Amino acid sequence: MKINYFFIAILFFIFSSCTLDGVNNDKDSFDLDSSFIKNNLIPETENNNTAPQLKIDTLNSGEANSMVWNGDGGLRIEWDKKGKGGKIQLHDVVMVNYDARVARGDVYDSNSEIGQPVALKTGIGQLIEGWEKGLLQMSSGDVGRIMIPSKMGYGEDGLLGVVPQSADIIVEIEIISIVTPIELQEGVKVYKYQSVSEGAYPQKNQTITFDYFTFKTGTKPGLYDNSYEKGVPFNFKFENDNVVDGLHIGFSQIRANEKAFIYIPSNLAYGSKGLVDIVPPNTDIIFDVRVESIK
Repeated sequence: MKINYFFIAILFFIFSSCTLDGVNNDKDSFDLDSSFIKNNLIPETENNNTAPQLKIDTLNSGEANSMVWNGDGGLRIEWDKKGKGGKIQLHDVVMVNYDARVARGDVYDSNSEIGQPVALKTGIGQLIEGWEKGLLQMSSGDVGRIMIPSKMGYGEDGLLGVVPQSADIIVEIEIISIVTPIELQEGVKVYKYQSVSEGAYPQKNQTITFDYFTFKTGTKPGLYDNSYEKGVPFNFKFENDNVVDGLHIGFSQIRANEKAFIYIPSNLAYGSKGLVDIVPPNTDIIFDVRVESIK
């Protein structure tokens, strides 16, 4: 099972106030009857403080209701509150608060440490399967939890000692908003998730310095490059350098200290040739950028 960008990114949120690419038991689904609730409560700790327990199942005699969704393979959503905003669509960017924990276990990841909502983009391999499929059933303003069977999480391998092998995952989540994209020429889109009110947009030959994660779309979406592994931010001269054309178009609407996803159609990326064996031909790409300076 691959390691998702979600966990690489959270380290850099802490160090640089950035945002986030994210999160097999042999059973195929969560056991929803009363014995599951009874047998899987977290035991009392040694200091007699009871750890958080799983919520009581919101189904009544197995009958579905408006606050519960059961998907294929055991994926499940339970809502505490349904918002009045639009439903999340594939390729949207959403701002969320979340706590992710192992079922019947402790929180292993949360945005609470950075004190602000984080940006998640669907359709680019940023999230584990169950998290993404769950998001696509939710709307802006929703509060609830996504119950992810291990086969849609980190599977038999788990995650680097953080998530045990074959562990089910619970994501407590609040959908703050859906980011409205800025639509630019030739299909380039900028999803700005952290904005500033001051500063100028780049001018020709100015140097833009930024950190980034880059994703490919298609049948096998996912992260293929990032600046953090290199240890230094990337820089290029605006409208006069050897980077893909779509990056120039996208940066025309991004200031210093802003953060955004830039969607770049394949014809403004690597086109029909692709990028060696990394990005297939005719593949759209996404940059998640955090701009340090424009000089």
